[in-house]
Amino acid sequence: MDEPRVPPSGNGTPYLSTEEAASYLRISLRVLQSYRISGEGPAYRKHGARVVYHLDDLERWSAIRRYRSPSERDED
Repeated sequence: MDEPRVPPSGNGTPYLSTEEAASYLRISLRVLQSYRISGEGPAYRKHGARVVYHLDDLERWSAIRRYRSPSERDED
């Protein structure tokens, strides 16, 4: 059974700041920013001047990076 997703922000919103999204994905803030600039990262949204990430977009991005073995990854 899947565990319920709990936003790390604790404020109940599915929108996470860049810092929260990086923490959620367990990658550094700098790596997430680099991925966003290069277009390799999860989809993001602009709310005014703020960059935010929706939990569903983070899950989707992570899911396509799921591998069962190193050889499966090499096939990409």
